[in-house]
Amino acid sequence: MNELLDAITQIDTRVVLVAALLVLDVWAIGMTLASGAGRKEKVLWSGIVILCPIFGCLFWFSLGPKPNLIGTGPSSELGAAD
Repeated sequence: MNELLDAITQIDTRVVLVAALLVLDVWAIGMTLASGAGRKEKVLWSGIVILCPIFGCLFWFSLGPKPNLIGTGPSSELGAAD
């Protein structure tokens, strides 16, 4: 058990931050591609996220295209029955 704890505490925080950033970038690109935006806008936002990973994710989160989620939640089933 001590060996496992030693191994966990030896992990460099930079590795964890890079892994988290990679997951966020992949998620942002996936959400951009799933959006209803045009092809040019999808390529532009994906390029921004890839070339500037930290600021690209922040810009995408605040300004980028989001997928259309209207009608996909649990309340949409209630509206369809009425």
